[in-house]
Amino acid sequence: MNKLIYNALLAHPAEVNETYFQHLLAASRFALRLSLAAAACLIHALVPCFFTRKASDMLHRLHTDMHTHRAAKLDDQSLNVATTPTSN
Repeated sequence: MNKLIYNALLAHPAEVNETYFQHLLAASRFALRLSLAAAACLIHALVPCFFTRKASDMLHRLHTDMHTHRAAKLDDQSLNVATTPTSN
């Protein structure tokens, strides 16, 4: 049962060097930003002169932020591994 819980809740956050709650917060922020982009798309669909570039701009920023965040976390993790002394 513990392995099931670990795989379901903790494995992925650990892979990106986050705790469960850090990952929950980061993923929730991304979800909110995606929801705002979706709302802009819907409004644009109804009234094409509104938000002509907003949703695509938001998605580009989200993509950049996600890759920057992931790269920073992975860099931190590799630095921690590289600087952690090994015991013989």
